[in-house]
Amino acid sequence: MRLLVIVNVNAQSVTPWTVEVIERALASEFKVDLVRTKRKEHAMHLARGAVHEGFDAVASFGGDGTVNEVANGLAGSDLPMAIIPGGGTNVLARSLGIPRDPIEATWFLIANRRHQPRRVSLGRAEGRYFTFGCGVGLDGAIVRDVERRQILKKGLGNSYFVLSALRIFFGGVDRRRPVIRLRWGPNLEQEQDGLYLAISQKTRPFTYLGHREMHVCPRASFDRGLDCFATSSLRTDVILRIVAQTFGSRRHIRSPHALYVEDQPRFEITSESPLPVQMDGEYIGDRTRILLESFPDALSLLY
Repeated sequence: MRLLVIVNVNAQSVTPWTVEVIERALASEFKVDLVRTKRKEHAMHLARGAVHEGFDAVASFGGDGTVNEVANGLAGSDLPMAIIPGGGTNVLARSLGIPRDPIEATWFLIANRRHQPRRVSLGRAEGRYFTFGCGVGLDGAIVRDVERRQILKKGLGNSYFVLSALRIFFGGVDRRRPVIRLRWGPNLEQEQDGLYLAISQKTRPFTYLGHREMHVCPRASFDRGLDCFATSSLRTDVILRIVAQTFGSRRHIRSPHALYVEDQPRFEITSESPLPVQMDGEYIGDRTRILLESFPDALSLLY
């Protein structure tokens, strides 16, 4: 079985030692080609090439951004993706039950190498797929801020996300005037305006804080369309209650300011001024409009 391993050497848990150990372990059961990424979107191009080069599977060894790139390279093909988590959060890997430790995850992959890959749906926006989530507004602003400080992100991990979230919430976004409109339905015939942020998910959870899952769209699933959460208030007391509920249960947030729309083929998110957008934890730019769509059976996962 021929396996391409795509390694992001800049990911938080990736070291020369772990790469060497993992390569040797995989070589006991696979014919391994290991390639280190050199630039942004390199993993995507490597995965696309693997589709035409006779590989039986591709393994992503990096964080959520690397997983996203590999998924984009493989989407629409029959070549399955495996995940060896090497980032700080590893949302998709953990949601699938893959061990957090990369060496344990390697043995997990070896043990399950003959499993039938699972075919799952993905979300897509502006020609790019996402595996677990896409957010506009406050969520995107936090990710943008964290990405600008990669050294702190790698050194402090979850702590820096919390610090960044507090700094952006209290000083980096307009909390007085809502500018987002959300539309949904087969023909985008339903809508709600007066919103401050919108988060769409393909699966759950939204993220992790340490060992704790954050459930923004608690019923999101690979087996359905897209779910979306939005809020009509950024008042401190409202947001604190919402955040507490996302960590407290897997139920919908109970708030008059919370909007849920579930199992939709598409969402359109527009704003009066450009707002930051994140996709699978990666900042993709500022937008005044973004169309999110669900694509069934887009990717094969081996785990």
